[in-house]
Amino acid sequence: MSETTDFAYSRRVRVAITHPYSWPEVRRGAERITVETARALAGRGHEVTLLSSGATPGRQTEGGVTSIRYRRVLRDPRWHERWFGWRVLPALARGRFDVVHSLMPYDALAAIRTRRLAGHRTVYAEMGNPYRRWWAGLPDRRVRERVVRDADVYACMSQYARRVLEEEWGRAGAIIPGGVRLDQFAPASEREREPTILFSGAVTERRKHLDTLLEAIAILAVREPRVQLWISGPGDASELLAQAPPQASERAVQLDLGRAEEQGERYGRAWVTALPSEADSFGMVLVESLACGTPVVVGDDGAPPELVQPGIGAVAATPSRSPRHWQARSTSRAMTTPCRAVGRRRRSSTGTARSHRCSRRSMPSAGRRRERKVRGAACGDGSTPAP
Repeated sequence: MSETTDFAYSRRVRVAITHPYSWPEVRRGAERITVETARALAGRGHEVTLLSSGATPGRQTEGGVTSIRYRRVLRDPRWHERWFGWRVLPALARGRFDVVHSLMPYDALAAIRTRRLAGHRTVYAEMGNPYRRWWAGLPDRRVRERVVRDADVYACMSQYARRVLEEEWGRAGAIIPGGVRLDQFAPASEREREPTILFSGAVTERRKHLDTLLEAIAILAVREPRVQLWISGPGDASELLAQAPPQASERAVQLDLGRAEEQGERYGRAWVTALPSEADSFGMVLVESLACGTPVVVGDDGAPPELVQPGIGAVAATPSRSPRHWQARSTSRAMTTPCRAVGRRRRSSTGTARSHRCSRRSMPSAGRRRERKVRGAACGDGSTPAP
Protein backbone atom coordinates (compact mmCIF):
# COMPACT_ATOMS: atom_id res chain seq x y z
CA MET A 1 0.00 0.00 0.00
CA SER A 2 1.54 3.26 -1.06
CA GLU A 3 0.68 6.74 0.06
CA THR A 4 2.54 8.58 -2.68
CA THR A 5 1.63 6.72 -5.87
CA ASP A 6 -0.20 9.02 -8.31
CA PHE A 7 -3.23 7.84 -10.18
CA ALA A 8 -6.21 9.21 -12.05
CA TYR A 9 -9.54 8.18 -10.55
CA SER A 10 -12.58 10.01 -11.80
CA ARG A 11 -15.62 7.75 -11.51
CA ARG A 12 -18.26 8.36 -8.90
CA VAL A 13 -17.54 6.54 -5.63
CA ARG A 14 -20.21 5.28 -3.23
CA VAL A 15 -18.93 6.07 0.25
CA ALA A 16 -20.30 5.16 3.68
CA ILE A 17 -18.97 7.12 6.65
CA THR A 18 -19.70 5.52 10.04
CA HIS A 19 -19.46 6.96 13.53
CA PRO A 20 -21.45 6.02 16.67
CA TYR A 21 -22.04 9.66 17.64
CA SER A 22 -23.56 12.54 15.69
CA TRP A 23 -22.79 16.23 15.26
CA PRO A 24 -23.77 18.60 16.81
CA GLU A 25 -25.31 16.45 19.55
CA VAL A 26 -21.73 15.53 20.47
CA ARG A 27 -19.28 18.35 19.77
CA ARG A 28 -15.80 16.94 19.40
CA GLY A 29 -13.33 16.91 16.56
CA ALA A 30 -14.24 13.43 15.29
CA GLU A 31 -17.96 14.21 15.04
CA ARG A 32 -17.24 17.43 13.14
CA ILE A 33 -14.83 15.60 10.83
CA THR A 34 -17.52 13.10 9.82
CA VAL A 35 -19.87 15.88 8.72
CA GLU A 36 -17.25 17.94 6.91
CA THR A 37 -15.75 14.90 5.18
CA ALA A 38 -19.19 13.86 3.96
CA ARG A 39 -19.90 17.37 2.70
CA ALA A 40 -16.54 17.61 0.92
CA LEU A 41 -16.93 14.23 -0.78
CA ALA A 42 -20.44 15.03 -1.94
CA GLY A 43 -19.17 18.34 -3.28
CA ARG A 44 -16.79 16.37 -5.50
CA GLY A 45 -19.70 14.45 -6.96
CA HIS A 46 -19.50 11.27 -4.90
CA GLU A 47 -22.48 9.41 -3.42
CA VAL A 48 -22.13 9.73 0.35
CA THR A 49 -24.11 8.08 3.16
CA LEU A 50 -23.40 9.10 6.76
CA LEU A 51 -24.36 6.48 9.37
CA SER A 52 -24.45 7.65 13.00
CA SER A 53 -26.70 7.53 16.08
CA GLY A 54 -28.24 9.95 18.52
CA ALA A 55 -31.15 10.71 20.80
CA THR A 56 -33.45 11.38 17.84
CA PRO A 57 -33.44 8.95 14.91
CA GLY A 58 -34.01 10.15 11.38
CA ARG A 59 -33.07 10.15 7.74
CA GLN A 60 -32.46 13.18 5.57
CA THR A 61 -30.63 14.19 2.42
CA GLU A 62 -28.95 17.57 2.32
CA GLY A 63 -26.16 18.88 0.15
CA GLY A 64 -25.83 15.54 -1.59
CA VAL A 65 -25.28 13.64 1.69
CA THR A 66 -27.79 11.07 2.94
CA SER A 67 -27.65 11.06 6.74
CA ILE A 68 -29.10 8.08 8.60
CA ARG A 69 -29.21 8.43 12.37
CA TYR A 70 -30.15 5.40 14.48
CA ARG A 71 -31.73 5.88 17.87
CA ARG A 72 -29.20 5.49 20.66
CA VAL A 73 -30.41 2.87 23.14
CA LEU A 74 -27.47 2.52 25.56
CA ARG A 75 -26.11 5.31 27.71
CA ASP A 76 -22.72 3.77 28.58
CA PRO A 77 -20.29 4.76 25.79
CA ARG A 78 -18.50 1.41 25.85
CA TRP A 79 -21.67 -0.61 25.27
CA HIS A 80 -23.10 1.98 22.91
CA GLU A 81 -20.09 1.79 20.58
CA ARG A 82 -20.27 -2.02 20.58
CA TRP A 83 -24.02 -1.88 19.85
CA PHE A 84 -23.48 0.59 16.99
CA GLY A 85 -21.04 -1.81 15.34
CA TRP A 86 -23.78 -4.45 15.19
CA ARG A 87 -26.43 -1.88 14.17
CA VAL A 88 -24.61 -0.76 11.02
CA LEU A 89 -23.58 -4.27 9.99
CA PRO A 90 -26.74 -5.05 7.92
CA ALA A 91 -26.46 -1.75 6.02
CA LEU A 92 -22.82 -2.44 5.19
CA ALA A 93 -23.51 -6.05 4.19
CA ARG A 94 -25.95 -5.10 1.45
CA GLY A 95 -23.08 -4.23 -0.89
CA ARG A 96 -24.15 -0.71 -1.77
CA PHE A 97 -20.80 0.96 -1.11
CA ASP A 98 -17.39 1.03 -2.77
CA VAL A 99 -15.63 2.12 0.41
CA VAL A 100 -16.55 2.27 4.10
CA HIS A 101 -14.78 4.97 6.10
CA SER A 102 -15.00 4.33 9.87
CA LEU A 103 -13.87 6.44 12.80
CA MET A 104 -14.34 4.07 15.74
CA PRO A 105 -13.16 0.47 16.32
CA TYR A 106 -16.46 -1.43 16.46
CA ASP A 107 -17.95 0.10 13.30
CA ALA A 108 -14.58 -0.47 11.58
CA LEU A 109 -14.81 -4.12 12.64
CA ALA A 110 -18.28 -4.30 11.09
CA ALA A 111 -16.85 -2.95 7.82
CA ILE A 112 -14.06 -5.56 7.90
CA ARG A 113 -16.47 -8.42 8.63
CA THR A 114 -18.74 -7.49 5.71
CA ARG A 115 -15.95 -6.68 3.27
CA ARG A 116 -15.82 -10.02 1.46
CA LEU A 117 -19.60 -10.30 1.15
CA ALA A 118 -20.22 -6.71 0.09
CA GLY A 119 -17.03 -6.12 -1.90
CA HIS A 120 -16.10 -2.76 -0.39
CA ARG A 121 -12.75 -1.39 0.73
CA THR A 122 -12.22 -0.38 4.37
CA VAL A 123 -10.67 2.84 5.65
CA TYR A 124 -10.13 3.36 9.37
CA ALA A 125 -9.36 6.87 10.61
CA GLU A 126 -7.39 6.78 13.87
CA MET A 127 -8.26 9.91 15.85
CA GLY A 128 -5.56 9.37 18.48
CA ASN A 129 -2.10 7.84 18.73
CA PRO A 130 -2.05 4.01 18.53
CA TYR A 131 0.20 3.41 21.53
CA ARG A 132 0.37 -0.23 22.64
CA ARG A 133 0.67 0.81 26.28
CA TRP A 134 -2.50 2.89 26.03
CA TRP A 135 -4.49 0.22 24.24
CA ALA A 136 -3.42 -2.43 26.78
CA GLY A 137 -5.81 -0.97 29.34
CA LEU A 138 -8.80 -0.47 27.04
CA PRO A 139 -11.78 -2.85 26.95
CA ASP A 140 -11.80 -2.77 23.13
CA ARG A 141 -8.09 -3.61 22.85
CA ARG A 142 -8.62 -6.79 20.81
CA VAL A 143 -10.94 -5.01 18.39
CA ARG A 144 -8.37 -2.27 17.84
CA GLU A 145 -5.68 -4.88 17.20
CA ARG A 146 -7.91 -6.58 14.62
CA VAL A 147 -8.53 -3.25 12.88
CA VAL A 148 -4.86 -2.29 12.78
CA ARG A 149 -4.12 -5.69 11.27
CA ASP A 150 -6.94 -6.01 8.74
CA ALA A 151 -8.11 -2.55 7.61
CA ASP A 152 -7.24 -1.89 3.96
CA VAL A 153 -6.18 1.68 4.77
CA TYR A 154 -5.21 2.70 8.29
CA ALA A 155 -5.19 6.49 8.38
CA CYS A 156 -3.62 8.77 10.97
CA MET A 157 -4.10 12.47 11.59
CA SER A 158 -0.42 13.44 11.57
CA GLN A 159 3.14 12.37 10.85
CA TYR A 160 3.60 11.83 14.57
CA ALA A 161 0.65 9.42 14.82
CA ARG A 162 1.80 7.54 11.73
CA ARG A 163 5.27 7.08 13.21
CA VAL A 164 3.68 5.56 16.31
CA LEU A 165 1.71 3.19 14.07
CA GLU A 166 4.75 2.11 12.09
CA GLU A 167 7.07 1.74 15.09
CA GLU A 168 4.64 -0.06 17.41
CA TRP A 169 2.54 -2.08 14.96
CA GLY A 170 4.83 -2.52 11.96
CA ARG A 171 2.34 -1.53 9.29
CA ALA A 172 2.17 1.34 6.81
CA GLY A 173 -0.26 4.16 7.39
CA ALA A 174 -1.81 6.96 5.39
CA ILE A 175 -2.20 10.53 6.61
CA ILE A 176 -5.66 12.08 6.46
CA PRO A 177 -5.55 15.25 8.56
CA GLY A 178 -8.51 17.31 9.64
CA GLY A 179 -9.55 20.29 7.57
CA VAL A 180 -11.25 23.61 8.08
CA ARG A 181 -14.29 25.20 6.46
CA LEU A 182 -12.95 28.58 5.43
CA ASP A 183 -16.48 30.00 5.20
CA GLN A 184 -16.85 29.48 8.97
CA PHE A 185 -13.27 30.03 10.14
CA ALA A 186 -11.90 33.32 8.79
CA PRO A 187 -10.24 36.42 10.27
CA ALA A 188 -12.54 38.60 12.38
CA SER A 189 -13.16 42.24 11.54
CA GLU A 190 -11.06 43.27 14.54
CA ARG A 191 -9.11 41.89 17.50
CA GLU A 192 -9.87 42.40 21.16
CA ARG A 193 -8.50 45.67 22.50
CA GLU A 194 -6.51 43.92 25.23
CA PRO A 195 -3.96 41.10 24.71
CA THR A 196 -6.16 38.00 24.69
CA ILE A 197 -5.00 34.40 24.97
CA LEU A 198 -7.52 31.73 23.93
CA PHE A 199 -7.58 28.22 25.34
CA SER A 200 -9.97 26.05 23.32
CA GLY A 201 -10.38 22.44 24.34
CA ALA A 202 -11.61 20.02 26.98
CA VAL A 203 -11.15 22.08 30.13
CA THR A 204 -10.66 19.25 32.63
CA GLU A 205 -8.66 16.89 30.41
CA ARG A 206 -5.36 16.72 32.23
CA ARG A 207 -3.09 16.37 29.20
CA LYS A 208 -4.39 19.66 27.76
CA HIS A 209 -2.59 21.37 30.68
CA LEU A 210 -4.85 24.33 31.30
CA ASP A 211 -3.30 24.45 34.78
CA THR A 212 0.11 25.09 33.25
CA LEU A 213 -1.31 27.76 30.98
CA LEU A 214 -2.82 29.54 33.99
CA GLU A 215 0.62 29.65 35.64
CA ALA A 216 2.05 31.00 32.39
CA ILE A 217 -0.58 33.76 32.33
CA ALA A 218 0.46 34.83 35.84
CA ILE A 219 4.07 35.11 34.67
CA LEU A 220 3.10 36.92 31.46
CA ALA A 221 1.01 39.41 33.44
CA VAL A 222 4.21 40.90 34.90
CA ARG A 223 5.19 42.09 31.41
CA GLU A 224 1.67 42.44 29.99
CA PRO A 225 -0.60 43.61 32.86
CA ARG A 226 -3.61 43.90 30.54
CA VAL A 227 -3.46 40.29 29.35
CA GLN A 228 -6.62 38.17 29.64
CA LEU A 229 -7.32 34.48 29.16
CA TRP A 230 -10.42 33.14 27.45
CA ILE A 231 -11.31 29.56 28.35
CA SER A 232 -13.56 27.93 25.74
CA GLY A 233 -14.64 24.30 25.73
CA PRO A 234 -16.62 21.63 27.56
CA GLY A 235 -16.06 21.23 31.29
CA ASP A 236 -15.99 23.41 34.40
CA ALA A 237 -12.79 25.33 35.09
CA SER A 238 -13.82 26.44 38.59
CA GLU A 239 -11.52 24.04 40.44
CA LEU A 240 -8.52 24.87 38.27
CA LEU A 241 -9.17 28.61 38.68
CA ALA A 242 -9.40 28.22 42.45
CA GLN A 243 -5.97 26.54 42.48
CA ALA A 244 -4.37 28.99 40.03
CA PRO A 245 -2.27 32.00 41.02
CA PRO A 246 -4.49 35.05 41.71
CA GLN A 247 -2.72 36.96 38.91
CA ALA A 248 -4.11 34.36 36.49
CA SER A 249 -7.57 33.61 37.92
CA GLU A 250 -8.50 37.29 38.01
CA ARG A 251 -7.62 37.58 34.31
CA ALA A 252 -9.43 34.40 33.21
CA VAL A 253 -12.93 34.25 31.77
CA GLN A 254 -14.70 30.96 31.07
CA LEU A 255 -16.90 31.47 28.04
CA ASP A 256 -20.11 29.56 27.52
CA LEU A 257 -19.91 26.74 25.01
CA GLY A 258 -21.72 28.77 22.37
CA ARG A 259 -22.94 27.63 18.99
CA ALA A 260 -20.60 25.68 16.74
CA GLU A 261 -20.79 28.27 13.97
CA GLU A 262 -19.66 31.02 16.37
CA GLN A 263 -16.29 29.51 17.24
CA GLY A 264 -14.47 31.19 14.36
CA GLU A 265 -15.26 34.61 15.80
CA ARG A 266 -13.52 33.69 19.07
CA TYR A 267 -10.39 32.56 17.27
CA GLY A 268 -10.35 35.69 15.13
CA ARG A 269 -10.70 38.13 18.02
CA ALA A 270 -8.03 36.48 20.19
CA TRP A 271 -4.39 37.48 19.86
CA VAL A 272 -2.96 33.99 20.43
CA THR A 273 -4.37 30.48 20.78
CA ALA A 274 -2.38 28.48 23.34
CA LEU A 275 -2.50 24.71 23.78
CA PRO A 276 0.45 23.41 25.85
CA SER A 277 -0.81 19.84 25.56
CA GLU A 278 1.04 16.54 25.37
CA ALA A 279 0.49 13.50 23.13
CA ASP A 280 -2.08 15.20 20.88
CA SER A 281 -2.53 13.36 17.59
CA PHE A 282 -3.34 16.51 15.62
CA GLY A 283 -4.83 19.65 17.18
CA MET A 284 -7.95 20.76 15.30
CA VAL A 285 -8.26 23.91 17.40
CA LEU A 286 -4.83 25.01 16.20
CA VAL A 287 -5.73 24.61 12.53
CA GLU A 288 -8.96 26.52 13.11
CA SER A 289 -7.02 29.29 14.83
CA LEU A 290 -4.55 29.57 11.97
CA ALA A 291 -7.40 29.74 9.47
CA CYS A 292 -8.65 32.75 11.43
CA GLY A 293 -5.24 34.42 11.19
CA THR A 294 -4.41 33.89 14.86
CA PRO A 295 -0.95 32.54 15.78
CA VAL A 296 -0.60 29.49 18.03
CA VAL A 297 1.59 28.41 20.93
CA VAL A 298 1.94 24.66 21.50
CA GLY A 299 3.84 22.17 23.61
CA ASP A 300 6.73 20.30 22.01
CA ASP A 301 5.12 16.86 22.37
CA GLY A 302 2.95 15.00 19.89
CA ALA A 303 1.69 16.36 16.57
CA PRO A 304 1.02 20.09 17.25
CA PRO A 305 4.62 21.20 16.54
CA GLU A 306 4.05 19.99 12.95
CA LEU A 307 1.61 22.89 12.55
CA VAL A 308 4.04 25.58 13.68
CA GLN A 309 6.03 27.44 11.05
CA PRO A 310 8.15 30.60 11.30
CA GLY A 311 5.93 33.61 11.73
CA ILE A 312 2.73 31.79 12.71
CA GLY A 313 3.46 30.28 16.11
CA ALA A 314 5.87 29.13 18.75
CA VAL A 315 6.73 25.90 20.57
CA ALA A 316 7.11 25.72 24.34
CA ALA A 317 8.56 22.97 26.53
CA THR A 318 6.29 20.07 27.42
CA PRO A 319 5.08 19.45 31.00
CA SER A 320 6.05 15.78 30.92
CA ARG A 321 9.67 16.67 30.19
CA SER A 322 10.22 19.44 32.72
CA PRO A 323 8.87 20.69 36.05
CA ARG A 324 5.60 22.55 35.61
CA HIS A 325 6.96 25.94 36.69
CA TRP A 326 9.72 25.64 34.07
CA GLN A 327 7.15 24.74 31.48
CA ALA A 328 4.95 27.66 32.53
CA ARG A 329 7.88 30.04 32.06
CA SER A 330 8.59 28.55 28.65
CA THR A 331 4.94 28.93 27.63
CA SER A 332 4.93 32.52 28.88
CA ARG A 333 8.02 33.36 26.82
CA ALA A 334 6.55 31.63 23.77
CA MET A 335 3.36 33.72 24.01
CA THR A 336 5.22 37.01 24.33
CA THR A 337 6.48 37.29 20.73
CA PRO A 338 3.18 36.61 18.90
CA CYS A 339 1.32 38.85 21.36
CA ARG A 340 3.65 41.73 20.63
CA ALA A 341 3.50 41.09 16.89
CA VAL A 342 -0.31 41.14 16.91
CA GLY A 343 -0.26 44.28 19.04
CA ARG A 344 2.02 46.06 16.58
CA ARG A 345 -0.18 45.09 13.63
CA ARG A 346 -3.26 46.21 15.50
CA ARG A 347 -1.78 49.61 16.29
CA SER A 348 -0.45 50.11 12.77
CA SER A 349 -3.86 49.34 11.25
CA THR A 350 -5.75 51.73 13.58
CA GLY A 351 -7.50 48.99 15.51
CA THR A 352 -8.31 46.56 12.69
CA ALA A 353 -6.27 43.40 12.71
CA ARG A 354 -4.63 42.54 9.41
CA SER A 355 -4.98 38.83 9.64
CA HIS A 356 -3.37 36.47 7.16
CA ARG A 357 -6.01 34.56 5.24
CA CYS A 358 -4.90 31.02 4.76
CA SER A 359 -5.18 29.94 1.16
CA ARG A 360 -6.32 26.50 0.00
CA ARG A 361 -2.65 25.73 -0.58
CA SER A 362 -1.56 26.63 2.95
CA MET A 363 -4.71 25.42 4.77
CA PRO A 364 -6.62 22.56 3.12
CA SER A 365 -10.40 22.96 3.21
CA ALA A 366 -12.32 20.34 5.16
CA GLY A 367 -12.06 16.92 3.65
CA ARG A 368 -9.77 17.90 0.75
CA ARG A 369 -6.88 15.59 1.62
CA ARG A 370 -9.23 13.20 3.41
CA GLU A 371 -11.23 12.76 0.19
CA ARG A 372 -8.09 11.74 -1.73
CA LYS A 373 -7.50 8.88 0.71
CA VAL A 374 -11.09 7.68 0.55
CA ARG A 375 -11.02 7.63 -3.24
CA GLY A 376 -7.68 5.82 -3.13
CA ALA A 377 -9.15 3.14 -0.90
CA ALA A 378 -12.01 2.59 -3.31
CA CYS A 379 -9.52 2.34 -6.17
CA GLY A 380 -8.14 -0.75 -4.50
CA ASP A 381 -4.55 0.07 -3.62
CA GLY A 382 -4.79 2.76 -0.96
CA SER A 383 -2.85 5.21 -3.12
CA THR A 384 -3.71 8.84 -3.66
CA PRO A 385 -3.99 11.12 -6.63
CA ALA A 386 -1.50 13.91 -7.10
CA PRO A 387 -2.26 16.97 -4.95
